[in-house]
Amino acid sequence: MLKQETLKLLNSNNNFKDIFSICIGKSYLYQSRFIDYLGEYDSWDTNVKEGTLKLGDRVFNVEYIGTTSNTDNYWYSSELESIIPDEYVDIMINTRKYMETLNLNELTPGKIMLNGDINGYNLSMIYIAFAPQNVAYFCGSGNTNIYMFIKDLPNDIFRKMNSTEFTTRIMEIISTFNVNHKLMVEALLIENEIEYEENQKSIIAKFNENSIITVDFDNNGLIKNISGNLSL
Repeated sequence: MLKQETLKLLNSNNNFKDIFSICIGKSYLYQSRFIDYLGEYDSWDTNVKEGTLKLGDRVFNVEYIGTTSNTDNYWYSSELESIIPDEYVDIMINTRKYMETLNLNELTPGKIMLNGDINGYNLSMIYIAFAPQNVAYFCGSGNTNIYMFIKDLPNDIFRKMNSTEFTTRIMEIISTFNVNHKLMVEALLIENEIEYEENQKSIIAKFNENSIITVDFDNNGLIKNISGNLSL
């Protein structure tokens, strides 16, 4: 769940891009670590009756986020899928209820039309950020794509980031996703409890005495330069 300080970045004028920008740093960080932890696998299978996901020879406990289909252009929240027992949609139900209290009503319907940036992956990254517990994500692809919360992962996946990881991840994010750069950077720092100062043109983040990173923005709010001393 996003920290209360992060939620202060939300306001009544936030559009999908802004909400996604606030969420993606945390979720992408966890997801990158989960992918490294997982390594290679040659097959996937999920048992919705047992809430398990098998990746190669490894089995993970999961709950379900939602589905998309190649036959239409909609997102369906997991609790609409009658085949899934109630106990494996509990995280999603609680996540949506919490988001409703924040008036994020465009993201809480059980059925959402997909359009451009509003796709299954991006919606899942938002729900991971607002989930009541630390989770990662997996999508089983097919005629129907099924999106899952991965539970009970090692605490190391959710550890505080260092400055090297910070710079790597934000560069990956801005090269991959349509985000508000400054909102994304601020939210990621807050979620990792990194002290920072900001002005209209830059954010200065203090990871430790020997590692202070400055992120400079251009007149359009896009990252134009990152400088400082990196640490592990």
